[in-house]
Amino acid sequence: MQTYPELEAVVFDLPPIVPVTQEFIDKYDVADRVTTVAGDFTADPLPADCDVAIMASNLPQYSREIIGKVIAKAHDTLLPGGEMHLIGEMLGDDRTGPKDAAIWGLNEALSNSTGLAHSRSDCVGYFEAAGFADIGVNEFVPGILARVSGVKALEG
Repeated sequence: MQTYPELEAVVFDLPPIVPVTQEFIDKYDVADRVTTVAGDFTADPLPADCDVAIMASNLPQYSREIIGKVIAKAHDTLLPGGEMHLIGEMLGDDRTGPKDAAIWGLNEALSNSTGLAHSRSDCVGYFEAAGFADIGVNEFVPGILARVSGVKALEG
């Protein structure tokens, strides 16, 4: 935020997290450019008319259906030409690793959650189903986190 003073952001997170986020916003004196919205992305509307949507580090906690729904909601709220970035622990397409993604998925299975280990190709499929174009997969933190990104088409 300090490097790009023209940047504005909305942090959408669960209600118990928003006060912690506000502490960081206040500490770094960016309240004029960063706001918070409390909600649950699985049930509540997302902030509308955004240029970029980022979902990070909660992928294994949710089922394929929920992740697909959230990515579709993000697509619908983005402005034309807007980007979505999904950053998370993703298995390779052969589903044999990396270890972090496999362990997250195992933990979710053992705790009877709806979550699971999603593969990179699973995530690309969620983006395709939502209508994103220019979908790509990149290492974010090598061996731990990957990033899938896509662009909402420009209106014709």
